[in-house]
Amino acid sequence: MGMSRLLVVSHPAVLPVNQLVYAELMRRGWDVELIVPALWRHEYEPYEVRASAVPEFESHVTPIAVAAAGRPQRHFYRANPMKLLRRLRPDVVFLEQEPFALVTAQWGLCAARWGVPFGVQQAENVDRGLPWPVRVLRTRMLRSASFVAARSPRAAELALAWGAHGDVRLVPHHVPAWSWDRRPQARFTVGYAGRLTSEKGLDTLVAAVRRLAPPVDLLVVGDGALRGWLERVDLGEDRRLELRTDVVHEDMASAYAAMDILVLPSRTTPHWTEQFGRVLVEALWCGVPVVGSDSGEIPWVVNVTRGGAVFPEGDEAALACVLDGLRADRARRDNLATEGRTHVAALFSVEAVADVFGEMLGRAIAAY
Repeated sequence: MGMSRLLVVSHPAVLPVNQLVYAELMRRGWDVELIVPALWRHEYEPYEVRASAVPEFESHVTPIAVAAAGRPQRHFYRANPMKLLRRLRPDVVFLEQEPFALVTAQWGLCAARWGVPFGVQQAENVDRGLPWPVRVLRTRMLRSASFVAARSPRAAELALAWGAHGDVRLVPHHVPAWSWDRRPQARFTVGYAGRLTSEKGLDTLVAAVRRLAPPVDLLVVGDGALRGWLERVDLGEDRRLELRTDVVHEDMASAYAAMDILVLPSRTTPHWTEQFGRVLVEALWCGVPVVGSDSGEIPWVVNVTRGGAVFPEGDEAALACVLDGLRADRARRDNLATEGRTHVAALFSVEAVADVFGEMLGRAIAAY
C-alpha cells in the first residue's frame, strides 16, 4: 500500500510555525499538500502576512487568493475546490477551520461530493447564539465530517452536543521546539504575552502587580487596543512596566526567558472565554512557570501540565497573593517549570500532537 495523501486547508498555516505538525506527518511517510491564503491580515498588524513555508515543506504549500482575508469565519478561497481535489486526489482532507466557517462549507461540501473523508477543527468552547443559517451550516458540517480535531475537552463536548457523528478527539495545539536559555532575573519579573484587549484581563494584572512589594517589573509582549493605556500606566515607586510590541513569534523564546512567571489573566465575556491559552504551553516549554485565571480552558491546561497555579478571574488580590507566594519560593517555581515542561513535551510537542492526529487520519481513511 502506498503512502496516504492528506490535503489540509488552513488559514493559520499561512505562518510556518503552524505547519510543523503537517511537516512532521510528511517525515513519517504521509504525502501532505497544504492550501493556505496567499495573503492574510491580522487585526493588530499594519501589514499583510504573505504565505511562507518551513524549508522542507516549501514545495507542498499552495498559496491561493482569498476573499475577506483576516476574517477566520467569513473568508473563502477564490478557487474551485473540485478542480483541486481532482488534481491532488487526496485520501483524506482536513479543514483547519471551525465547523460554522464559510470556508468549511466551501471545501467540505466538495470533499463529500468527491467522495473523500474530511474533518474539521473545533476550538470554539462557548455555546453562543448564532444566526439560524450559521447554525444550519454548523450542524451539516459536523454531521458530514468523518472526524473533529477538538482543541480542548470543552470543544469536544460542544462538537458532540452540536451533532458531530464522526470521530471526535482531543488534538491540541502544538508548541514549537524552541531552544531556550533561562537565567534568573536581576529583578522579579512578571510577564504577559498575547493580545492587548480587555477580555485578556490586563487591568487585573496591572492592579495585582501594584500590590506587590517593590522592586518588581511587569513585561508585556503583544499589541492591541489597550496599547495606549498600557503606555500611560504608572505602577508606582520602583515598579517598572516594559511594553514590547514588535516581537515576532519566532523570537518569543527570548521574551519568555526574560520572565520569572507568565500570567494569563483572561476574563470571560458573554461571547468568548479562553479557548486554549497557547502562551501557557509556550512559556512552560521555555522553563517559565505560569499563573492563569479560571477562564475557559486555562485550568485544564494548567492542571494537565502541572506547571502553575489558577486564580479566580478578575480577582486582583488573589492573583497578587499567588504571585507573592511564588516570588518567595524559588524552589517551587523551579519545580513547576520542570514539571510543566515535561508534561508539555508529552502532550503538546509537535511529535505528541502528530501521534494523535496521524492516528485519527488513518482511522478516517480506513473507515470510509
